[in-house]
Amino acid sequence: MPHSRDFTPRRKLFIPTPEEYLTMYRRLAEMTYFGKMLDERKEEFKPLKVFTGLGQEAIYVGAMSAAESSYDLLAPDHRSTCALPIWRVAEEEIIAQYGAFAESLYGGYNFGIHIGDTKRRVVRFISDMGANTAIGTGVIDGVYYVRDYIEKNGSEQNPVLLAFFGDGAMSHANIHSAFLLATTRHLPVVFILNNNQLAIRTLIEYQNPDPEFAKRAAGYGMRTRTIFGNDTVLVWRAVSEALYDIRNTKDLCVPWFISCQTFRVSGHNAHETGEMWKYVPRELRREWEGRNPLELYSLILMSQKDEVFNEKKKDEILAEAKAKIEKAFEAKKKFTAPSKLKPVFKNCDPLIPPLQPETSREISYGSAINEALQQAMESHRKIRVFGQDVELGGVHGITKDLFEKFGGEQRIFNMPLDENAIMAFAIGQALAKLTPCAEMQFFPFTEYALALLTRFAATHFAVTGENLGMVLRTPCGGGFSSNEEHQKMIEAVLAHAGGLKIVFPSTPYDAKGLLLSAFCDGNPVIFCEQIARYSKKGAVPEEMYFVPIGKAALRKEGKDISLITYGALMVERTIKAAEMLKTENIDAEVLDLRTIVPMDKEAVLTSVKKTGKAIIIHEAKKDFGVGAEISAYLNEFAFHSLNSPVVRLGAKEGPATARMELELLRLPQIEDIVLAAKGVYYG
Repeated sequence: MPHSRDFTPRRKLFIPTPEEYLTMYRRLAEMTYFGKMLDERKEEFKPLKVFTGLGQEAIYVGAMSAAESSYDLLAPDHRSTCALPIWRVAEEEIIAQYGAFAESLYGGYNFGIHIGDTKRRVVRFISDMGANTAIGTGVIDGVYYVRDYIEKNGSEQNPVLLAFFGDGAMSHANIHSAFLLATTRHLPVVFILNNNQLAIRTLIEYQNPDPEFAKRAAGYGMRTRTIFGNDTVLVWRAVSEALYDIRNTKDLCVPWFISCQTFRVSGHNAHETGEMWKYVPRELRREWEGRNPLELYSLILMSQKDEVFNEKKKDEILAEAKAKIEKAFEAKKKFTAPSKLKPVFKNCDPLIPPLQPETSREISYGSAINEALQQAMESHRKIRVFGQDVELGGVHGITKDLFEKFGGEQRIFNMPLDENAIMAFAIGQALAKLTPCAEMQFFPFTEYALALLTRFAATHFAVTGENLGMVLRTPCGGGFSSNEEHQKMIEAVLAHAGGLKIVFPSTPYDAKGLLLSAFCDGNPVIFCEQIARYSKKGAVPEEMYFVPIGKAALRKEGKDISLITYGALMVERTIKAAEMLKTENIDAEVLDLRTIVPMDKEAVLTSVKKTGKAIIIHEAKKDFGVGAEISAYLNEFAFHSLNSPVVRLGAKEGPATARMELELLRLPQIEDIVLAAKGVYYG
């Protein structure tokens, strides 16, 4: 019940101690000098660009100084790099990163502002605006899950994610995904908007017709503040209030959104500062230069007691800051150019050899996947399953009964109807060293999250050397009445990205064994399960077993022609075609790839060198598909073994259709495979 004493407004005031005042001034001076020196020496980093936060330093110094760098998390943006020493990323490391030197964090695989370090709780920044902000929500969620359900160490630390982004990013879907995840899951996040009023050269009016971005955040149910972003103490105070509120809440956590009004007084990158007059009036720029955060903070400190800050102290701190940055640049002389490419996949530990299915027990393809999920979750507490409707089994019923077993410990839960958010959350969970299993309702829906999947998840191991173990279940394929949005096959696009393992189990036995292997792989694995064969039954051992990823299966031996295929629907049709060919004295070999990436090229070569003829069959469109890649590979490495051209069968050009009569014409049928094989065999 309310009490009379609760009716009096109370608010905790946040005032820096003398030590905190001076620490922030020192950090502000260091960030300012760092940015200026990078700007002055930008030519040394050519052809790479230099990005700084000149004139916006107060936002990062104030916010980071309010947080706890020992356990809070950070999602940096374009302008925050020179403040990362506050988060224990040394200036020398940042300089190496600006030049993409061999000694840099990524060994030349990215540069400058594209920086992050999981060990120091910095979520990697990429050029997709707001990407690491959305991913960061998955990380902070994962950090708490590990603390509360796995380690159970009783830690009193309550980490918070500080997520920085600019006004341009407010137009991006990634920010919507981040807001959606943070508010629906009640995550401890402080969103900090650097509203510098420019997205490269595009003015703020093109990003938001209403200059009050905080109104948008309020619509998500966040607590909001709009402050003057060039005042370090105001930023520190607002972020301190937000952190205090989040860390001390007794109810569901409410994320914060703090809009910092400032202006970018330099170019989008240092090399174009001289062109600013083309899109920013000189008078406006000079006006904001007069609000320089370092000079403004000096005036504020001068109002304190003389023993706290005075001209002598000011000169001393500025001199020390300048000397520190100059010393850091000395290290640049020893940096070298990178000379080695890095692998895209983490090496996997050998798994237990697969069991031979010597069992009378038969279960369906869908049940085999469900059993694999249950057994994996029982064996590994770090596995979490999420997606749309998964609590009730998902749209295909594959996650049925999992919520009753694992829902109480937050190991299976529904997500918003936003595939981009699901992908960001999965990547974040993997960064937190969990093993996420995200479900997309249909394979084509993965395209909504393509940027995060191909430019973050797929590149993460090569760029950082850190593995990103995650499983993405993508129900796929045709053979039933639907449309392009549900049946489009996009494996060639994903395969081309590199860094993503792609598996296509064709039998219930493989479905269980490959999924269990995917959970142990340590890399991003796209698990493509055939919707039209969910009810198909086959022999499946009850115990756990592992089918190796990257190993093809010889479904039928033959000597006359190699039929190379993958996916449950096409494998089934190809085997039936081979049986029909046998009646015409054509002994066809059927090779089920099972894995697209990494492909078992040795098995492909062995088969084709034996038969001298090859047909590649897949459900995806023929042109620019996996079949074309295999054909090119055979032309390069088995040319002298071929005694006829390689033939490809795939879907006809055009979208998937809604009628089976049309699908019979669009997709390769058994008769098409037989006809093609006879054509190749008889020449």
